[in-house]
Amino acid sequence: MFKKTRVRQIIELLQKNLSDREISTVLGVSRNSVARIRQASDGCNAEWEELLMMTDDELYRFFYPDKFKPKQSYASVDYAYVHKELSKVGVTEVLLWEEYCEKCKKEGAKACSYPTFARGYKRYTVSKNYTSHIEHKPGVTLEVDWSGPTMNYIDPDKNTQGSVK
Repeated sequence: MFKKTRVRQIIELLQKNLSDREISTVLGVSRNSVARIRQASDGCNAEWEELLMMTDDELYRFFYPDKFKPKQSYASVDYAYVHKELSKVGVTEVLLWEEYCEKCKKEGAKACSYPTFARGYKRYTVSKNYTSHIEHKPGVTLEVDWSGPTMNYIDPDKNTQGSVK
């Protein structure tokens, strides 16, 4: 493919009524590229002057809109489902990623890598403003963050057993 600046040069030469072959030879681009730009410019209602007032990037986007469509190389992840499932006991991001991979395998789609999955979930939580901030005095309370079954403990001062839910 030729550089973006060639689009402007092709339009300038088309404006001078040169043939596709002549423009192709002068600029060193394929005749198909010249023909594509000629057809697209004939198909739109824009005048040559309007086209030439655009920046090189705008011209390129105008004549090659398909080049700027986002391409997703892997199956999308339902991060709302992931967020809901993470609130359950024993569920981790790795387990949900493995579930996602199995689903992709069944559907014949390409799954994203775990780091991509984790970054996507992080972006999702930031965009939804899912944060928690707990105010406490240091040394007064103990907070433990884990995923799994209820944790048991022994209070040595009272000689009692308990469980944390």
